[in-house]
Amino acid sequence: MSGATNEERLSQILSRCMAQMLADLGVVAVKLERVRQPRRPGEITAAFSPLFNDQLSGSFTLLGPTELFSRLHPLPTTVTPRDLDDWACEMVNQAVGRFRNRLAAYGTKVTFGVPLTAFGEPTMISGGLASNGSPILFAVDDMLLEGWLELEIAPAFRLAESASVEIEAALQEGSIVLF
Repeated sequence: MSGATNEERLSQILSRCMAQMLADLGVVAVKLERVRQPRRPGEITAAFSPLFNDQLSGSFTLLGPTELFSRLHPLPTTVTPRDLDDWACEMVNQAVGRFRNRLAAYGTKVTFGVPLTAFGEPTMISGGLASNGSPILFAVDDMLLEGWLELEIAPAFRLAESASVEIEAALQEGSIVLF
């Protein structure tokens, strides 16, 4: 990651977190590099969470076909629209939780807000996201999962060159408690 900008390095860390989350969900996901598959027709689900500290602010958005979120749900045969809403938020929580843990190892603490979801027909990505870099793309079968990291970074912010210490979690990352 040496020579990359802070934003590129943060995106690379988040990409690894997303890949690990998908692997832990038992999905064979292929990371795509700047390759843009057309979105499939059908309903799209977007889940997002704000993030901030004293030198960073922005959001993380996870976007994909509603069918993909349904397939990834732990109980796919009994999923309801409300379940999908909760599951999309949980996937964002899992991705940003891993990201927060990795950033802590770099000496950077970040706070994330409560995730929210939106459903609808495919639309163009808003100007803010599309103009702020490239998405983190994963192909799952014939579907595309997009992660968008939108950041405003203070000029003084510097991400450490390497992680100093790995933080141990109380539970295994990605643990899900269904009740």
